[in-house]
Amino acid sequence: MRITTQTTLIILLIASTLTSVGCSSVRDPRFETMGVREVERTETRTVYAFLVKATNPNKEPIPLREVSYKVTLDGDYTFEGVRSPETTLHTYGEHTFELPAVFELTPGQLSGVVDYKLNGSVKYLRPGALAEVMFESKVSVPKAGFHLRGQVNVDDPNKE
Repeated sequence: MRITTQTTLIILLIASTLTSVGCSSVRDPRFETMGVREVERTETRTVYAFLVKATNPNKEPIPLREVSYKVTLDGDYTFEGVRSPETTLHTYGEHTFELPAVFELTPGQLSGVVDYKLNGSVKYLRPGALAEVMFESKVSVPKAGFHLRGQVNVDDPNKE
């Protein structure tokens, strides 16, 4: 049996329609910053951990797969990273994870309270076996974006 191009296109159209209808009820996870902590400080660099709370607004668990993010301190100092949040958001649940950022800062280069921006996206897996196959084959990789802001005291990050 020979399948024509037209038949293949019709099958793909029907499959994509069924997939979009089946996945339309899943809402993106939400994100908010919970704080910043200093992990390490040397003469040439400072490592911060940005605490992010993820919330699942769905009745099914949502595995978080990968976070791509960019942190900017005081509008000038930037760090970009990719990390696994290593968690599944349970039904209507929340989970806090850390995103590390390394900045090449010498003592006194920044002082006091400075603004930060934390922007990125999280790849996550929708519920269902078909969604997992589509995710693994990179046909459908859902992402939830976030644009978070806050302040950090670079002299003492434990102070608000």
